[in-house]
Amino acid sequence: MRGPGPKWHEKHRAAFRMAASVQPKDEAEREMLVQAAQSVQAKRPAAKKHDLRYALIVPITLAALVGAVAVALAYSPPV
Repeated sequence: MRGPGPKWHEKHRAAFRMAASVQPKDEAEREMLVQAAQSVQAKRPAAKKHDLRYALIVPITLAALVGAVAVALAYSPPV
């Protein structure tokens, strides 16, 4: 397929025109839109990020311990 055809363009023409009309026309309008977006973002509560630095310590430690026990049992002389 080479790309959208005339029927697709006819169907989506309104969306393209609306998107083009939203674009800022000059630098002052662009700056105003940036400031508005920043003020909206500043009003939102800050998202809390999870601290996962130590999340894998316990599972990895348990896996290493189980592995060490399995190796020790495999190579221990039979009693």
